Amino acid sequence: MFLEIILAIALGTLAGIFTGLIPGIHVNLVSTILLGLSGFLLKYVPLYSLLVFIVSMAITHTFIDTIPSIFLGAPDGATALSVLPGHRLLLEGEGLKAVMLTVVGSLFGLLLSLILYFVFEQIIGFVYPLIKNFIGYILIFFGFFMIYKSENKFRALVLFAFSGYLGFIVLNSNTQNSLFPLLSGFFGISTLLFSLNSKSKIPLQNKDFNIKLNKSSFVSIFLGVFSGFFTAFFPGLGASTAAAVSSTIREDSEPKNFLLMIGAISTVNFFMSLAALSVLGKARNGAIIAVMTLQEIPNIFLLIIACVLAGGLSVLIAIRVSKKFLLVMEKINYELVVKFVIVFLFVICYILSGFTGIIILIISSAIGYYANWKGIPRNIMMACILVPVISFFLF
Repeated sequence: MFLEIILAIALGTLAGIFTGLIPGIHVNLVSTILLGLSGFLLKYVPLYSLLVFIVSMAITHTFIDTIPSIFLGAPDGATALSVLPGHRLLLEGEGLKAVMLTVVGSLFGLLLSLILYFVFEQIIGFVYPLIKNFIGYILIFFGFFMIYKSENKFRALVLFAFSGYLGFIVLNSNTQNSLFPLLSGFFGISTLLFSLNSKSKIPLQNKDFNIKLNKSSFVSIFLGVFSGFFTAFFPGLGASTAAAVSSTIREDSEPKNFLLMIGAISTVNFFMSLAALSVLGKARNGAIIAVMTLQEIPNIFLLIIACVLAGGLSVLIAIRVSKKFLLVMEKINYELVVKFVIVFLFVICYILSGFTGIIILIISSAIGYYANWKGIPRNIMMACILVPVISFFLF
């Protein structure tokens, strides 16, 4: 049994590297495929090994997925907001440091979540019944708070309205993998187009990623941990939305602190979904839905161990993969890379979401470009998820 678990963790980690590095190939997609093949797989693989594989893949994904976000500007749902500060550091020659900041944030987030796990379980069990009927109103408050904190409130309100309306239409449509074109347009292609128009070039990158943490850094990490934990209460409220709210609450122009927070949120968001499963019997993401479908009451302790071991491996792997990525980036013309990534995102979008996805991608890219052009905080565009979730609870 021990060797089977170790093998499942190792294979799950490798799968998480694959899903993290390839835009459009998300953990939820792979988990759904595995669920469909489970009848065949369980003839040869013990159930606990399959569960460990899925959880190891999902936690590894949270450590690796910022690499394409920062180096290529190709985000997924959890890393959308990391693109701008990460891209800024990349253009300053600190791309490797940007990636490692998110990895350090993920590592501290995982360790703090482990330490506080049983405390968080008790809080979830006590607080969730008290607030579950008010979740929609709480989210409305956060939406207005994000607008209020913006320098130009009218433009922020307009951006919130357009993003929210588009998100509501798209997420309530029959479009497959609808989040991919939505977020790739808002936070990926719009940033890349803006970069092209400003004639940005990748300078020689600093290979030293010595990261010094101070009091402000740890405040950001702790905020990331509690924001990730916060999502355990709210169905449909993922890591990116939590990051948008957190970045509004704590205004910090330092990219380092923001990336630390993003890394922590992404990992804690998944890790705390185990607590939500354990206490509430509810799934908060595709990987946990697959786990819950395969076994309604899984061995949570085993899954926690898998997360910790896979997370430790992911730190070492992220360092090596980031360096390899950087070597490739330095040898290729940046403008050519940007154009290739834009075309690549359109192709993946068509494969995953069809012609409708292309239309969504174009519209969301235009809105995202407007936000860049006018200097509106881009976390406002997370209204594309916030508004549909609010409508779910209130209507």
